[in-house]
Amino acid sequence: MNRLKRAIIAGIILLLASAGFSLEAAEASNKEISRGEFIQTLVTELGIDLQPGKELPFADIDDKLNPYIEAAYRTNIAAGMTASSFAPNEKVTREQAYVFLIRALNLRDDYDVEILTGFTDKDSIRADYKNELAAAAALGLIDTSHPQFQPQAVFENMDDVNQLIKSFKESFDIISVIHTNDTHGRVLHNPENKELGFAKIAKIINDVRAKNPTFVVDNGDTIHGTNYVIMDKGQALAEIYNAIQYDAMAAGNHDFNYGQDRLLALKDQFHFPLLSANIMKNSEHFLPPYTIIEKGGKTFGLIGLTATDTEVKTHPNGIKGITFADEVATAKKVVRELAGKVDEILVLSHSGYETEIKIADQVPEIAVVFGGHSHTTIETPEKRKYGYVTQSYEHGKALGQANLIFHDEKLIGVNGFLYRDSSDKQEDPNIAAVIKPYQEKVDKMMGESVANVNVKLEGDRLYVRTQETNLGNLIADALRYALDTDIALTNGGGIRATIEAGDVKRKDVYAAFPFDNTAVKAVLTGAEIKAALEHSVRLFNPDDIKASENGGFLHVSGLSFAFDPAKPAGKRVQEVVINGAVLEANKTYTVATNDFIAAGGDGYEMFSSDKIEFDSNDEYATVLLEYLKAGKEIPAVEERIKVLR
Repeated sequence: MNRLKRAIIAGIILLLASAGFSLEAAEASNKEISRGEFIQTLVTELGIDLQPGKELPFADIDDKLNPYIEAAYRTNIAAGMTASSFAPNEKVTREQAYVFLIRALNLRDDYDVEILTGFTDKDSIRADYKNELAAAAALGLIDTSHPQFQPQAVFENMDDVNQLIKSFKESFDIISVIHTNDTHGRVLHNPENKELGFAKIAKIINDVRAKNPTFVVDNGDTIHGTNYVIMDKGQALAEIYNAIQYDAMAAGNHDFNYGQDRLLALKDQFHFPLLSANIMKNSEHFLPPYTIIEKGGKTFGLIGLTATDTEVKTHPNGIKGITFADEVATAKKVVRELAGKVDEILVLSHSGYETEIKIADQVPEIAVVFGGHSHTTIETPEKRKYGYVTQSYEHGKALGQANLIFHDEKLIGVNGFLYRDSSDKQEDPNIAAVIKPYQEKVDKMMGESVANVNVKLEGDRLYVRTQETNLGNLIADALRYALDTDIALTNGGGIRATIEAGDVKRKDVYAAFPFDNTAVKAVLTGAEIKAALEHSVRLFNPDDIKASENGGFLHVSGLSFAFDPAKPAGKRVQEVVINGAVLEANKTYTVATNDFIAAGGDGYEMFSSDKIEFDSNDEYATVLLEYLKAGKEIPAVEERIKVLR
């Protein structure tokens, strides 16, 4: 009899195995679910971009689980956990599961905890979980008709978890918004700079569109910045964005870099509206203030806004006759115009984070402010007093997705995340094909001659980081000329190659200046300029030039100075002359430099963002190319920097 039973059991196992069923799988499906497994399932279902290898405050997460816990932590699903241990192997309880679900929604409002009083085991619910559980009950995720909630009960198997996730997903309607900002012409995938490029961005957009009704919007500073867009004055971006099928774009300050007429010409080529409600010319809107679009059975008003500091951060020639009204006041005015016409109002802003949070705090009718201009990284939409604010860094190094979550036709939350580049992200071949001719044109252009010089332009690392060179003088002169400033200061660490005498090609200039530093105009006092020069020469040692190498060593134009290396650092600069006159400590001077130094890079703390008067968005290589093509004189080493012995 025992042999017969064993034979029957073996036969059943064999039959199940032939049907693709295993005891191991059966046991796995029936085992209680851990906290780590629940988070992994939830993150996967939500489609949050995984970014492996990032550090977490938890010491008990293995490499396999790390990307999922990191995604939950980054998007505040695992918020509030301050202990060093996440305890991923502990069984997830019902109350924990619902808390994770509700945090994933990033809700707009709080819900009354009184809704939980009907449960006879209400006193067993953790006090710090009650707000989330009240929301779950109010939104129908928890059945309040049952007498008990059983907060400490655990999920018996993965089927229970899947049913909960299914109910969660079916309870809400989702409309997604993919948003870009401050791409500055970075059209190509650049793994070294971690730039996605628009072919990869397009593939992500297509994947999201396959899941949800989806907006695709851009928040400005798009059509200028690299050769791929500069050579045809933004034409490449018009073709790329049309092919991707953007829904709308806000005008940024650098979108005026080719002049307002060219911006209007591009607007007419776009297959989507270019918006800004606060740009005025002759008392009329320079661009459409808003557009109305239907998505997912709902009607949305999209308002465009542009930074008021465009007046000082953009070349005056591009904005003649144009004024920029206050963003908050303009937003309040336009929402009144949209009252009764739309279900929800979204703002596409190129105004900067500080202004954008003011809008979300002061204009209750606005659901979400999609931002730009300040290059702010917001990992998941931030809930402010009334609306949400989000922004996706710069240069396509991040791509934003925000999900508008509706329950019973009401917007109840906005969640989302940022995508970043990874080797598993694929390109959309159609967009790659749009980009390819522009890429080939630029590659060909790199071989073109731009000038002929009769001297070697010294860019050797040892020299540009320790002393005056003719190439350092040349780029400083080109900066001062381009921005029409009193002086120019630029760091030797930004010079990476020598340009040989003779025929100079574009690729030679880009080899010498390979970084995407942009030319910036700042305002400093004489005392601050002297402090910068002291910082520049603090490491100089005439007895050990190699050890004196300093990427922050400054090359100068419009000034000359002498310093004594025998004196202590900070007291070495003995005399400074600006355009023939002795430096005055209390006088202010205009200074051309790069955006790295202007933001305090290389320890130049006397510079700061509030001292920046204008960022040209022109790369160093472009500045030098234009200077060379204009036939300007090549400077010699002429004791702009004199070492006293």
